[in-house]
Amino acid sequence: MLSVAPFALSIVLVALWFERAALSPTQYPRILAWFAGGLGSFLLLNLAMMVAWPSGTFGGDLGWALFAAAVGGAGGLAIGVFEARAIARAVDAERHRLQRTAVEERNERLNEFASLVAHDLRNPLEVASGNVELARQEHDSPRLETTAAALDRMGTIIDQTLLLARTGHVISDTEAVDLRELVDQSWQSVPTGDATLRNEVTDTIEADPDRLRHLFENLFRNSVEHGSAGSQNVNDDCTGDLTVRVSSMDGGFYVADDGPGIPPEKREAVLQDSYSTADGGGGLGLAIVQRIVDAHGWELAVTESDEGGTRFEVTGVDSRTEAAVADAEAALGA
Repeated sequence: MLSVAPFALSIVLVALWFERAALSPTQYPRILAWFAGGLGSFLLLNLAMMVAWPSGTFGGDLGWALFAAAVGGAGGLAIGVFEARAIARAVDAERHRLQRTAVEERNERLNEFASLVAHDLRNPLEVASGNVELARQEHDSPRLETTAAALDRMGTIIDQTLLLARTGHVISDTEAVDLRELVDQSWQSVPTGDATLRNEVTDTIEADPDRLRHLFENLFRNSVEHGSAGSQNVNDDCTGDLTVRVSSMDGGFYVADDGPGIPPEKREAVLQDSYSTADGGGGLGLAIVQRIVDAHGWELAVTESDEGGTRFEVTGVDSRTEAAVADAEAALGA
């Protein structure tokens, strides 16, 4: 009877565990079938052995039969649960694959549509820009200056719309990216004026380098052009003493500036595609950043920096410090 107790207890515990298990109720009949099959088959085998080699006492035969039923039932239940969990994992993997495929197909259609629209818009835009430039050479009018600025803004919106359509794609291939080097390259790609970059990151992370470069470029551009992306004074350029800081944090990195900052009630809105700045332009730069973060499976938060400006925090990042990378390379070399 003592040998029966562990197997019987395991059956009871598994039965209680069903209530909290992430298994579909439709799998219960198959698990019970494995349980009944294991119990019945092992019990019949042992009954045949009992007939061939009887113990000689009723108590002995009963204990033997109970032991066989408990062992067979526990074994069948274990096989049933293992199979059910394997099926659940396979179903989840297939569901995720189908969802990923659907997202990729939708993104491809969106990309094609955005490219077509951008191509159709660029031709008349270039014609209009050329004529405005010729008119500016012949006439000195503030209205022509305003028109030229508006056409330039339209060109920027077209480029950002294309980038927005492309950056939302699910990322399947990543590589090790040296954050410090990529941050420096991104800063050099943006007109920064007299603003100063403090690059304090030393991590190497797994990411898509092209899209990660777009992320930093858009964050830098927003800080430099507006003092703080989405602030109330988005029409006012930075005064030249702006400092943008990029540094590591627990689980990721952040980009912070010492500009005027974003009011708390606007911090979620600035990340949306439909957000518009005070000059009537579309605020697609930060929407692109949000798409890139989502595509990597990271998290983005907008908070206040230590200097009272804006701080964009990216977390959930698989990062490695230089020391960890060196240790890994040494281990591989060994």
